[in-house]
Amino acid sequence: MSSFSQINTNIQAQQAFQNLSDTSEQLAETRERLTTGLRINSASDDAAGFEIAEGLEARTGSQQQALRNIGDAKSALSVAEGGLDSQLNILQSAREKAVQAANGSLSQNERDAIAGELQEQVGEINDIAKNTTFNGDKLIEGGTSGDNSNSVGLTFQTGSESDQTFDVNIDNSTARDLGVETDLDPTSAASTASTGGQRVNSDGDFADTEVDKKLEGAVTAPTSGGDLAGELEGGSFEVEVAQKSGTASKVEFQVGGNTFTATEANTGTTFTSQTGAVTLSATGGETIQFNPTSDVGFGPGDVGTDGKSFTVEVQDNQDIGTRLEGSSSDEAREIINDVDSAINSLTSQLSDLGASQNRLSFKESNLETSQTNLQAAQSRIQDADFAKEQTQAAKLQVQQQSGTAQLAQANAAGQSVLSLLQ
Repeated sequence: MSSFSQINTNIQAQQAFQNLSDTSEQLAETRERLTTGLRINSASDDAAGFEIAEGLEARTGSQQQALRNIGDAKSALSVAEGGLDSQLNILQSAREKAVQAANGSLSQNERDAIAGELQEQVGEINDIAKNTTFNGDKLIEGGTSGDNSNSVGLTFQTGSESDQTFDVNIDNSTARDLGVETDLDPTSAASTASTGGQRVNSDGDFADTEVDKKLEGAVTAPTSGGDLAGELEGGSFEVEVAQKSGTASKVEFQVGGNTFTATEANTGTTFTSQTGAVTLSATGGETIQFNPTSDVGFGPGDVGTDGKSFTVEVQDNQDIGTRLEGSSSDEAREIINDVDSAINSLTSQLSDLGASQNRLSFKESNLETSQTNLQAAQSRIQDADFAKEQTQAAKLQVQQQSGTAQLAQANAAGQSVLSLLQ
């Protein structure tokens, strides 16, 4: 039955209104996409696409922060490099001064003047180590977190994942660490002994293969804060060891007029009884003693009646300038060797820092590429196609205008029934 003459329920108007509502809703969504630039503005637009896009957004945001982290890391390493460069310049100057001091044509006053300059240079090396900081953290002094427990260990977050880190160890670079200011280590003092002018091996073995025995823990000295206590001074001491005349079971250690006697136990090469102690140095009532332990490790048969000699060296905290003051050109030549060792240490450290900075640059480049690719993937899923959306908006606008006109006509259709009532 035709609804033309039914005015209580206007079906045509209702259908036109429903279609107009759908058109207006689609046009609103299209306009939202055009204003935000996104195809997916809420989870209802595309549930699966929304989840993927948000996950990519989290990763790209984290990667952007990781890029900033790498920039900060490179800045920190640049600060450390600057400090080490300054120290290297000072050491190069110190080496020139040491070479000058080694010349025999200088007077003692002139050599002492150079010593004063070296003291100031060592002080500046320590100041640089103290003041080389980044965000309040010291970079080349006081570190205990590195691989060798004597370096600054830095861990940089260089990626968006928890395991994407980069570790850099920067060795401490104070004057003591560089070897231009000495510090006594009483636990390893015996390893500074030598035979025949040659240093012993790191484990304390005599370098002289004819003896090839141990002398461990032989040097004792009172210490204070790692240095020799009080006014006690270190130095090198020649020690003579020989089989005691007329006795097959004893050896004598002699330093000047001081004698130390050790008695061999059993028939091996172990000494169990000790008599006296050889004083190596005494200042202000304090002493450094050469005092072999109960297990020296060699016997009369190893040294013979002719004896062997070796050097026990005990060092305090004097810097190269203090060592040179009042000393001869021979000490200046020793200082040249010490400064060379410090320069080698610094150049090696600078080389390692340069390699770390290069690695950070590679990580930065790779991270930028990864971030670009992830953003492209996110864009394909989430971004709106403006050409398509603009075309859709134009079509929906025409439909909306047409639908509005049709709704008006449908609402007016019932008025024609009035002509039947005239």
